[in-house]
Amino acid sequence: PGLSSSGSPTTAKATTDENERRIEAWKEQKVVEWHKGGKLRDRFPDVNEFRAWMETQILKAKQKAATKNPNPEGVDSDGKRYRNLGEIWEKYAKNPEKGGKHEIKKDNKGQKKRRRKGLRKSECQSRTDWYQKGKRYWQNAPPTLEGVLGGFGHISPLDIQESKKFIKSLPKGVGRTRAVDLGAGIGRVASNLLLGMFSRVDIVEQDKSYVDAAKAALSKVEGIGSFDEVGLQDYKPDKGIYDVMWFQWVLGHLPDDDLVQLLSRCRAALAEGGVLVVKENMSRKGFILDKEDMSVTRTEGMFRELFIKAGLKIVKEAWQSNFP
Repeated sequence: PGLSSSGSPTTAKATTDENERRIEAWKEQKVVEWHKGGKLRDRFPDVNEFRAWMETQILKAKQKAATKNPNPEGVDSDGKRYRNLGEIWEKYAKNPEKGGKHEIKKDNKGQKKRRRKGLRKSECQSRTDWYQKGKRYWQNAPPTLEGVLGGFGHISPLDIQESKKFIKSLPKGVGRTRAVDLGAGIGRVASNLLLGMFSRVDIVEQDKSYVDAAKAALSKVEGIGSFDEVGLQDYKPDKGIYDVMWFQWVLGHLPDDDLVQLLSRCRAALAEGGVLVVKENMSRKGFILDKEDMSVTRTEGMFRELFIKAGLKIVKEAWQSNFP
């Protein structure tokens, strides 16, 4: 998104870096205008109201830009290109009840098995296969900091530092009573971030070895709540109980329709004034499918479109800085 000098948001086709530069330039211009007085100062005499207005204009511009091309082309880890993300779901994560072309094959024991046409034996045949392959990947990753962060354990302190700043910057109406770490792994975020900021913190994770590691480290820590061993596609939280529901580096494992349903269920689980926090990697120009762990890195526009479908409104956003 670009922002016009008149103060009305406009959109432009540009990279994320170019967009951020345009936004910063627009903000600087508006700050100068406000300090000079005139119509903008008359409209927003209070500096906090002025800053809130600027943030609202930026969010509106980004939301408008997201609707221009919410489903761009992408590539998988083998280098194969796809016209849109829908092709990925159709090929690798089709719901069984929606059918699809199959062929009958015999396995090495002579048993007949149905296989989707055009797919190798090693590739996902259905939505169930999609989740099972991702689950197996994490079962083979050790329940350690390096294991859950794919060898990037050294970024954890910086990650936590920026996340703390983000929580502190949330609207005043967001409570500090109860939070949940979703796709928690060994409880890294719960332990280093959420437990120091909320009275009770629950953990949701599908891998048993990770849950066991989290229990061993946190079960006796003051403020720790429940440990729920379940995949997010099947997670059904109670309604109206959470002030903050934290997703980090996990939503790429869910196909679009399952993700929208998850976000909708979580929206209903929020207490008054509560928020969902999504901290995810994003690609700059198109989605990327990792066929090893069956996860998709989406664009910013894709996320915004999914948030709209789930009935969500963005109230705060920030970029993580100084990552490799």
